[in-house]
Amino acid sequence: MRLRTIAVLSRAYGPGISLAMCAALIGSCPQSHAQITASAGSALNLQSAESQAIAQNPTARAASQTLLQALAKVDQAKAQQRTQISFSSAASTSSADVIQGPPDHESFQTLQNTLSIPLPLGLRPRLAVSQAERQADAARAQFDAARITLLTQVDTAYYDLLRKQALLALADQTLAEAERALSDVQKRNKAGDVPELDVLRAQVPVSAARAARAQAENAAVVARQALSALLSRDLDAPLTLEETTPTLVSEGHTEAEVRTLAEKYSPDVRAAEATVTANEEGLKSTRLWREPALSLDLSDARSNDKTGFSRLSTIQATVTIPLTDGGLARGQTREAEAALAQAKAQLEASRSAAITAAGAAYLNARSAGAQSAATAAATQNAQVVYEKTLRGYQQGLFPLSDVLNAQSALAQARIAEAQARYDRAAAESTLALLINPVPEKAAL
Repeated sequence: MRLRTIAVLSRAYGPGISLAMCAALIGSCPQSHAQITASAGSALNLQSAESQAIAQNPTARAASQTLLQALAKVDQAKAQQRTQISFSSAASTSSADVIQGPPDHESFQTLQNTLSIPLPLGLRPRLAVSQAERQADAARAQFDAARITLLTQVDTAYYDLLRKQALLALADQTLAEAERALSDVQKRNKAGDVPELDVLRAQVPVSAARAARAQAENAAVVARQALSALLSRDLDAPLTLEETTPTLVSEGHTEAEVRTLAEKYSPDVRAAEATVTANEEGLKSTRLWREPALSLDLSDARSNDKTGFSRLSTIQATVTIPLTDGGLARGQTREAEAALAQAKAQLEASRSAAITAAGAAYLNARSAGAQSAATAAATQNAQVVYEKTLRGYQQGLFPLSDVLNAQSALAQARIAEAQARYDRAAAESTLALLINPVPEKAAL
């Protein structure tokens, strides 16, 4: 069954698709679960996380099965163009009175064998194949859209976990610095250099740092579980990530270029275009409801009827021309026209959405880049201010309140820098997925 499914996907995506990629697309690779289990104790990089999600996430598996259904419908439509032969056999026993005897009454048996061959002539069978192929194109594009959506979720969750882990490390650092400052104040208080009030003041940031540390630890656990769920991993299993340097896609393109690329490569646009074409073919087929149907029947009848034929062979050609359908075709035509109009409107909406999303992603990436640079500079300045204020306090030049304020400003600057750094990484990754058919989002 797995080999057949891979063969179908190979036909859908062309001969260049590899066996490993097919297995990843349908989640049927026998080594996938073992690889995930083996990697549970080692660091996970972004590329591996994406591969695991594509192979194991139920959303990806559901999307691949939808594509397989569409491809199966193409096979069904093509089968309608091929010769189909059906065989029927009828046996009967009859009893009859004869008008001109003898005999005046007889009983006889009859056996009739018939071969029926519908001839798939006309345009409707070809239009059915074309419509099914365009629907398969739409399903293929929808599969790509589902894949990109999943990858976006994985990348966002990956960088969010890195962010929360960085914030937890900063919370540990802030707590350690606050405890050191408290210890230093306590020593100076014992030496008589500072009043007891300074000890109480120094205890405040320690308590605040402990609360912030507990909050950061909880946020890291929640982020780890969110990523584990996307990778179909055990939610309680440890997960260690590798730091990933994202490719700065926004720096190599203008906003106009990004919008053009997004419209060109958007799977939603491709799906809408294929749906429009499929509905056009469907409308053409609906309007051909009067198209004649031709069939050929070969029959052989044998009987022991003494008053008739003992054997009768017949070749019969039948032409069926619909004359009236009670308005069914008119209703179906109106439905097909409405479906086509809806598909065209959806195409316009998809193009607008792709352009808007790409423009927003570009602006978010550029803004995140500016914020990352600004917060990095702010952290450096805050570090200098804190060090100088601390030295001044130790020399008796500044009060403890200045040290505590500088310490708090430094902690906030570090948090803002970490937030901005990973916000930028996630924004660049999202942008890359929108404008590149096979994005190279990160140099691993």
